[in-house]
Amino acid sequence: MTALALKTAECHVWWADPREHPIESLIGVLSPSELKRAASYRREPDRLRNLTASWLLRTAAAELLDVPAGDIPVERRCPDCDKPHGRPYILTSDGLHASISHSGSRVAVALTTAGPVGVDVEEVPTAPLSELVRCALTPRETALLETLPERDRHAAFARMWVCKEGVLKATGHGLRIPPNKVEVAAPWLDPALLAWPLDLSPEEVRISDLRPGPGYAGVVAILTDAPAVKVSEWDASGLGRFSFPSAVPMAA
Repeated sequence: MTALALKTAECHVWWADPREHPIESLIGVLSPSELKRAASYRREPDRLRNLTASWLLRTAAAELLDVPAGDIPVERRCPDCDKPHGRPYILTSDGLHASISHSGSRVAVALTTAGPVGVDVEEVPTAPLSELVRCALTPRETALLETLPERDRHAAFARMWVCKEGVLKATGHGLRIPPNKVEVAAPWLDPALLAWPLDLSPEEVRISDLRPGPGYAGVVAILTDAPAVKVSEWDASGLGRFSFPSAVPMAA
């Protein structure tokens, strides 16, 4: 399968559980810079999530490009420094865009030729929300959150948060733009960007809910003028077999 087989209006999102992938099975395809970056994490769970994400990006891209995972030309560019971190770029002529996210026992990689992409997955927080809400939500979003029963607010906050981070990862800005300057749809509605401090029209951003499982929220966002993008979610255990497709059309 080649990247050309990933149609312009399609996006693949791959999921992996770092607990199911021993380090020895991951490091063989990684570059020295990827291994060095993973080693910089002090906590073992953080290190394993980082290694799993780098492995998953290479392995999933290898399925599309039909080359060995270790030969995938991955580059990370930081706009603020010369360190090899930030959004990943796959340096091929196929126009393949990529994004990585990980939280808890979930690692996600999104691949598409539709346009710049941002995937985000987060564990639903259990801590009090007051400080998170103040830093992350607009006044309108805060008011919406407060209409919900207390038991539903943590999941609702997580849903709005991943929408914000997903679109900011797609642009490459990340959290250099304060999330409380980005406004998204109510968490019980289809995901959508309503307003942000960038020149790109919110109508050119497609956001789709993902299914990371109970206790998590996840979306993928793509910058594209396509009216819709078909998103398929895959499990890393199916790499090489393509046995876990579940197509979900993105909201226009």
